[in-house]
Amino acid sequence: MTAAAPRMPLSTSGRYIVDAAGRRVRLAGVNWYGAHEDDGVVSGLERTGRRALAARIASLGFNSVRLPFSLWMTEQTTPVPDEYLGANPDLSGAAPMQVYDACIEALTGAGLIVIPNCHTLDAGWCCSDEDEQGLWFNVRWPAARFFAAWQQMAARYKANPLVAGLDIMNEPRRARVGWRVLTPTWGSRPKTDLAAMYTTIGNLVHEISPDVLIICEGLGYAADLTGAASHPVGLERPGKVVYSLHDYSWFHPAGQPRPAYFAQMRVNGGYLLDQGIAPLWIGEFGNDTRSLSNFGRSSSPQSAWWNNIEDWLTEHDVDWCWWPLNPTQPRGTVPVTGQHRSRWGDPEPWGLLAPDWRGVANPGVLGILEQMIPPSTGPGVT
Repeated sequence: MTAAAPRMPLSTSGRYIVDAAGRRVRLAGVNWYGAHEDDGVVSGLERTGRRALAARIASLGFNSVRLPFSLWMTEQTTPVPDEYLGANPDLSGAAPMQVYDACIEALTGAGLIVIPNCHTLDAGWCCSDEDEQGLWFNVRWPAARFFAAWQQMAARYKANPLVAGLDIMNEPRRARVGWRVLTPTWGSRPKTDLAAMYTTIGNLVHEISPDVLIICEGLGYAADLTGAASHPVGLERPGKVVYSLHDYSWFHPAGQPRPAYFAQMRVNGGYLLDQGIAPLWIGEFGNDTRSLSNFGRSSSPQSAWWNNIEDWLTEHDVDWCWWPLNPTQPRGTVPVTGQHRSRWGDPEPWGLLAPDWRGVANPGVLGILEQMIPPSTGPGVT
């Protein structure tokens, strides 16, 4: 059965995201990355038309896309090289922000909810404690420019209701700012207070686009929302805060037993659901799709973690977004140091799609994810 399209805008009701009719909207999405990296453009546009790709994402059962960008990308005026746009010749001569706009138009045209995410300040690969990207400011990007960029993004997409949420900052963590190393806090130390930053930006954004959700990632690479209980993000416009965790195998001890995993996830942020405080979205999780052994169907170092997160997401009915859709990578280097990480077209071993961006890399993996999506979830509600 095809789900009814959600009535926009979205808001929150206790632990759920709901549409304007009060119906649950359960996000089950994919990350399409690249606009935050060296060239400011998502990969894949040289191999598939953006509208065909959007239709493919929806046909696979997903209803949302997280679309990372960098602050650097938003200010670039030099056209994207045509070699990166081969399957989208109408974008020839477009600057990175115009390409980003066109991708959002294609995704929402297919009925998909889009969530822009400021993944980095400088362009480049993410993430480490040494890349100077762990706060919303560094020596090249003052906080005022970060705030202004989000106001500009809010204005840019205000007229498109399917740009329904803004994921304000990716994986907060310690960062060097000049000669100092600063660590983000939650509810203390004004200069590094993440909750205060989310509150400020949320209120500024809502002055321009009052209906969007404000998505707030936790501390420690988006793994820790313990502070949200005592210091919630309190916006002037109610019903608009969604909290976000990321989860990967390296966030946990190897072979962690299921009860210990469940307990850790509850402490880290799952309590928000258990107590009906606010929605919780797993904005990133993923695994190597090249072998089903990584997905608990046989023994591998990744299988214990996968069994745990699959069970936890299913039992707690959690909204999520797979990392990544991409089967190939953009050009990516570590900001500041310039250390090489990837070349354009390098394989992405965790991607859901086949290298041609048309097929599916591992139908077995897609089948596992499909089982985690309620049958009524499409570009709509559950």
